[in-house]
Amino acid sequence: MMTETGKEKCAHTSLRNEVDQLHLTANHLKNLVYSMSVVLSERMEHTQEYEALLTLFDTVRNHIENVQGSSVNISELLEPCALEVSKTK
Repeated sequence: MMTETGKEKCAHTSLRNEVDQLHLTANHLKNLVYSMSVVLSERMEHTQEYEALLTLFDTVRNHIENVQGSSVNISELLEPCALEVSKTK
């Protein structure tokens, strides 16, 4: 049976892995949005839809940056918890 400290370490590690995965996914989305914007801007540079697409990409990019910021904040909040769990060992 797992001790309380063991459960806390397991939960912390699981949460850390989820945050790392969130950060990785946000990076992949950022790269995908950039690639899409390059391709579409080359094909639609002189169309009316171009400005709408730029607005859409800026909005998506802002949301991705917000997700990345949140994952960094969560990571920073997890650090004291990791230290506390390791002290109770």
